[in-house]
Amino acid sequence: MGREKILSPARRLLVLCWLAGVALAGSAPAGAGEPGPGQWSAGAGLGFVGNTPDGAAEFAFNGHADYFVAPRFSLGPLAQYAGAGNDFLFGLSAQARYWWDISGFDRPAKLILQGGLGFVRAGIKDTDSGVANTYGSFLMPIGVGIDYAVTPRLALTADFLLNFTSLGETVRIGGREVDLHTNVMSAFYLGVRF
Repeated sequence: MGREKILSPARRLLVLCWLAGVALAGSAPAGAGEPGPGQWSAGAGLGFVGNTPDGAAEFAFNGHADYFVAPRFSLGPLAQYAGAGNDFLFGLSAQARYWWDISGFDRPAKLILQGGLGFVRAGIKDTDSGVANTYGSFLMPIGVGIDYAVTPRLALTADFLLNFTSLGETVRIGGREVDLHTNVMSAFYLGVRF
């Protein structure tokens, strides 16, 4: 008697959503070389987010997707997550990116300016004061990056972001004030785009 492979309901749903997205989008993946209007591209990176509400720099990663509405202009989501320590940060924003060609390289290289609007959620446990709470706020990531195509389907990326927010609060513990508030969190990511 042969053993049948059956997809779990969650995997079936994932496959159906993917197929529906491809069918509804009606566009082809862009690759890393020269994406054009109507094409998608995606990427991910590892790095650090600094000036978090408890004052630390946190190990972080990000993921993004870009839909090219014009040869040098894309729109799409950006997700950022930091949570290696006793805190976690999760930000999600809708980003607009403008891609400039940089001459002088043997492969396509681009300077990218980006900005967006979204939200951030943070769970903070400050070990110095013993304060633990969860906060939410708006998020405005603005930044610059470099995109260097290694192959027609893969690019190396470096992104620097300033995440403007109003995250956290100042709390009073035992007669002293503890500042768990931040307005700007800087982030740096090294990654890939495909």
